[in-house]
Amino acid sequence: MKKAILTGIVLLAAALLINPALASARDVPPIVSVDWLQNNLGNPRLIIMDIRKLEEYGAGHIPGSVYAFYGTWLYPKEGKHMEIPMADDLFEAMGDVGIREDSMVVIVGRTDNFFDRIEAARVLCTLFYGGLKSAGILDGGIEAWVRQGKPLSTDFVRGKRTVYHGTLNRAIMADKNFAVKQFGKALFVDVREQVLYSGEKKQEYVTRSGHIPGSVNLPASEAYTPLGTFKSRSELETIASKAIGTDKSKEIITYCDAGKCCPTWAFVLREVLGYPNVRLYDGSFEEWSKDPTLPVIK
Repeated sequence: MKKAILTGIVLLAAALLINPALASARDVPPIVSVDWLQNNLGNPRLIIMDIRKLEEYGAGHIPGSVYAFYGTWLYPKEGKHMEIPMADDLFEAMGDVGIREDSMVVIVGRTDNFFDRIEAARVLCTLFYGGLKSAGILDGGIEAWVRQGKPLSTDFVRGKRTVYHGTLNRAIMADKNFAVKQFGKALFVDVREQVLYSGEKKQEYVTRSGHIPGSVNLPASEAYTPLGTFKSRSELETIASKAIGTDKSKEIITYCDAGKCCPTWAFVLREVLGYPNVRLYDGSFEEWSKDPTLPVIK
């Protein structure tokens, strides 16, 4: 019996070495390397979502990736620029690209400028909110894939439509009511640049300049290298701990101006660094600053 068990283990190990996709079939690393993605292209559970514009996708994309434009995963609502879709709309969009509850999803976007590179984290957090368990971001986006000389395709790929039935993961999101309730209790993390946090400047759609009292400043831009890849885990840990400390049990709420930047640190803190109690405030400072009863300081 022992000999049979040992033989089985050896055979399984050999299979994993021959086919790396089998070794990774249970999960997706939160930050996905180009090599990991290439090794898993044949995995039937893998869905690569290209969130760039249609003309960019058509000019060349990772073979097998489906077109899943960024704008599909958020929409303006009640005077706010970027809101999570309603549950039915979100589930339908996930089903349109072929996502099932056990799918392994990798988000691919552009990373040549800051506002493009943060889109992947926004989409990923939306999918996690929709109940998806295994998903990650291609580190460095399509540019990293091209830099390493990997193949591209111009074939338009349609997702194999599914009927997706997820369970909303409400624990990773904060609406205004929750943010107000936790004000003074949770640690608010403002991921905007320092000139916006200080109130020196503001976006024109934001009613008042400054920040939520008691919040700490941790700019989303500090999570990335100049090439648009994420900094190393040790670098991210150092940057985060300087701003928010090392107590990973504390409740954290990230926010920005409209909800586009705050998913970056929500993703990094929760999925990469292991802070379990992290939410992103979708309405963010745009919503907070419009309410004259809520405090804002410079």
